[in-house]
Amino acid sequence: MNKGLVFNFLGRMLIYFSFLYSLPILTAYYFHESMRPFIFSVVASIVLGTILYLIKPKSDVFRYKEGFAIVGLGWLFISIMGAIPYVMIGTNVVDALFESMSGFTTTGATIFDRVENLPKSILLWRSMTEWVGGMGIIVLFVAVFPSIARRGYALLQAEVPGITVSKLTPRLKDTAIRLWGIYLLFTLIEIALLYLAGIGFYDAVNHTFTTLSTGGFSTHTQSIAYYNNPLVELIISVFMFLAGANFALHYYLLKGNPRLFKDPEFRFYTAIMLFAILFITLLNYNGDIFQTFRHASFNTISIMTTTGYTNFDFDRWGDGARLILLALMFVGGCSGSTGGGMKVIRILILAKYSVHQILKEAEPRTARVVKLGKETLKKDIIDDIAAFFVLYVLIFVISTIIISLFGLDVISAASAVAATMGNVGPGLGVVGASESYSALHPLVKTILIFNMWAGRLEIFTVFSLFIPSFWRERW
Repeated sequence: MNKGLVFNFLGRMLIYFSFLYSLPILTAYYFHESMRPFIFSVVASIVLGTILYLIKPKSDVFRYKEGFAIVGLGWLFISIMGAIPYVMIGTNVVDALFESMSGFTTTGATIFDRVENLPKSILLWRSMTEWVGGMGIIVLFVAVFPSIARRGYALLQAEVPGITVSKLTPRLKDTAIRLWGIYLLFTLIEIALLYLAGIGFYDAVNHTFTTLSTGGFSTHTQSIAYYNNPLVELIISVFMFLAGANFALHYYLLKGNPRLFKDPEFRFYTAIMLFAILFITLLNYNGDIFQTFRHASFNTISIMTTTGYTNFDFDRWGDGARLILLALMFVGGCSGSTGGGMKVIRILILAKYSVHQILKEAEPRTARVVKLGKETLKKDIIDDIAAFFVLYVLIFVISTIIISLFGLDVISAASAVAATMGNVGPGLGVVGASESYSALHPLVKTILIFNMWAGRLEIFTVFSLFIPSFWRERW
């Protein structure tokens, strides 16, 4: 392990990261609020970044091991730095780190019972952490800074959700620029549409940031239910759905190549969502089909894309509908999207592999392969997905058991773990759509912070940091 290179890169990242405080500082100035929380954060990021940057690497050798270390520790360091503004307004350290990690990992779980009481600059910072974390902190740095882009593939492979990184161009820097370009284009379009729908420019910016990142932080405690506006819900639903799909496919669609509609993962993603909306509508039908469908469709899209917005307290639904939502927390969005969860492509491949194994037992002499579309899947990809699935379930079970020991009922404990590992936000029961995570024990919050971190970086990147041999000088 080239530790000097790792810390040198982390130093650069923290220095670059300090520039993100510029917009909250301007917002604080505009609304006559204190700029102190953000100025202090800028100074802290630059000082720590400079100290780390002065650690010179023994060599420029850069491997996947260093990439995993930079991404895993980078997200942790940036979440710690991002927590400083919350500490400066009086939030305790655990709660501040919970809110910051929830933002950058686009989880959207909050410890604030009434967000309207927060300064507008802090609310914007919450939204910004999700927007930056949605497309990826490393992807942003690869797009902007040439020195990082030269070693970008190892970093992106550790950060970008899914089973592989889609290179849109031969140069990875150009790929990162195109992905962020699409992200910015969608951002500008949604801001304009929400503003025209009548929610005000400040709220339009905040909710756009947290829609496209599938984060779900809102400027109102009631979330989207505050507006009670079907047009606003429709606009947000469309962009949540787009954000839950692979951004590489959006790029090809904008280039005139409609491979989006032929992609097996996107079709499976759409099918799951439509069936879930249909079943939840039928289970909750109360005589008003419009209202039932409106609530079912918005909350289903929100939970499956792991955004976490609500236009209705879905905890009031029956057990059947709530169980469907809980299952969707595990599924999540598509590979290469801003959504969390296990990812649709993994569920699809596991389903195909299960059928393959059944047929193999029934017809042992017939040669069969597992295919995704026209592509035959390699064994190492299937093994990787199987290992990911086992680890995901294992972490879920262990975390649920530990958290339930602190007095939470099983549904609340299980949904809290599922909602944080899948980067969804709201769960069921005491962490439901109309509740916050503020009442939980600090140790429970610490476990959930870890789950958010591991869930966003898809387990392997984070867990590799805890293996002693990972840090040895030799590979």
